[in-house]
Amino acid sequence: MVFKHLNYIGMGLIFFLMLLGCSPESTIDDTLEPVTSKAHLKSNTFYGPQISLGKGHVRSWIRIAKDGTPEELGVEMSKNLLNQLPEGDDPVQLVLPLHRKAKENTPFDHVFFDWNPHGHEPDGVFTVPHFDVHFYLTSVAAREAIPTYPEAKPQFDNYPPPGYLPDDYITPPDGGTAVPMMGTHWIPLSFAPPFTNILLYGTYDGEVTFVEPMNTIAYINSGVPFSEAYSQPTKFAKTAYYPTVYNVYQNSKNQKQIISLSEFVYREAE
Repeated sequence: MVFKHLNYIGMGLIFFLMLLGCSPESTIDDTLEPVTSKAHLKSNTFYGPQISLGKGHVRSWIRIAKDGTPEELGVEMSKNLLNQLPEGDDPVQLVLPLHRKAKENTPFDHVFFDWNPHGHEPDGVFTVPHFDVHFYLTSVAAREAIPTYPEAKPQFDNYPPPGYLPDDYITPPDGGTAVPMMGTHWIPLSFAPPFTNILLYGTYDGEVTFVEPMNTIAYINSGVPFSEAYSQPTKFAKTAYYPTVYNVYQNSKNQKQIISLSEFVYREAE
């Protein structure tokens, strides 16, 4: 989530938080450590292309069981990347393509990856160095076509019908978290600063468009593994396997940092 170019968004989210009280594509590797309860099953890991970031790289990956069930979908950061990141004033935004196996076995199309060296608005909440990892259900072209809130107020304010978002997620009115080339951000009612790890939903023009883990560098550097179930909708627009847990951990075998979604459940479209 990046608010750098829309100052009024920060004010809207501050008010909202006050109310709350806010490699080649086809390589196969089995070196990732298991997170899911299906870890005993044989599985293969498929990687997307490596994308440069600072002096290292990031890439997407998916682990799929031999029976075709997705087990874990995530982003992998190269060894020591946290000490080699760009330090400029502006966020770095990258599109991480998904391997075709990920697109075939989950509802997701691509990952929109943000490195925020100084965080973003609102001050005192998200103004710490962190990653925003958007797992998009829509295409790159559809996401990039999203304009500013004033240019598309009806589309931003067209929320999904009841059931397509968890009941305990809310967003402030009047475009308080509406971001161009992203969409409207929804925050769990349970969230309270200080921010370390949080999972957001995103919408645009009546559809759920992304799931977004946000994780601070400080927490990732702590080396403490994180794994937490997040609230689920009761209705889904596309029949697919959907994740129910998000994770942050380091692969002890190669010291690569992982941010991932896991514990996939098969959902029928309604």
